[in-house]
Amino acid sequence: MNQQPQPWREGLSVAALLAEQGRAADAVATALNGAFVPRGRREATLIRPGDELTLIQPITGG
Repeated sequence: MNQQPQPWREGLSVAALLAEQGRAADAVATALNGAFVPRGRREATLIRPGDELTLIQPITGG
């Protein structure tokens, strides 16, 4: 995740990973193997060994 190797377990979804890490679903954008994963698809999107998950936290301010 974000260039840090992770031992993804079988059946782990993007939504489950975010919940396990205590991240609010609306606080980050997600990309799996470089492809954007919309919030509505995170539950059905499984992370497999070798996948690269990127979490992008919006920057606020001016």
